[in-house]
Amino acid sequence: MKKKIYAIFLVVLFSGCLSNTSTWDRVDADTFNQEITENKSAFILDVRTLSEWNDDGYIDNATLIPHDELEKNEENLPEDKDDLILLYCRSGNRSENAAQTLIDMGYKNIIELKTGINGWKSDGYPVIYP
Repeated sequence: MKKKIYAIFLVVLFSGCLSNTSTWDRVDADTFNQEITENKSAFILDVRTLSEWNDDGYIDNATLIPHDELEKNEENLPEDKDDLILLYCRSGNRSENAAQTLIDMGYKNIIELKTGINGWKSDGYPVIYP
């Protein structure tokens, strides 16, 4: 019994030391819109392709960097890795991969639109067309 308690104690102790301080939340369109409204300095990142950006529109003030080009375009991302990044793609699949890439690159504060721009538009939120 003592060994079991000791093992649990060690797990709890070391889990605090090894925890990742990054946050990554997947949210619905209403919450994403609220984050845009409340965090005017947030970096809005669209990780779709240029043709999707042109054909389907984009969220106001978004920056386009396709998901597979994030690492080679780090200079276009926020310099401060603690800055809030609001991330989306078309339907939520690529943005999930992009969020993990950003975490791997050291970014710590990511909110992802889990329904993508399709869900954003379905919920009645506006987009800009080039």
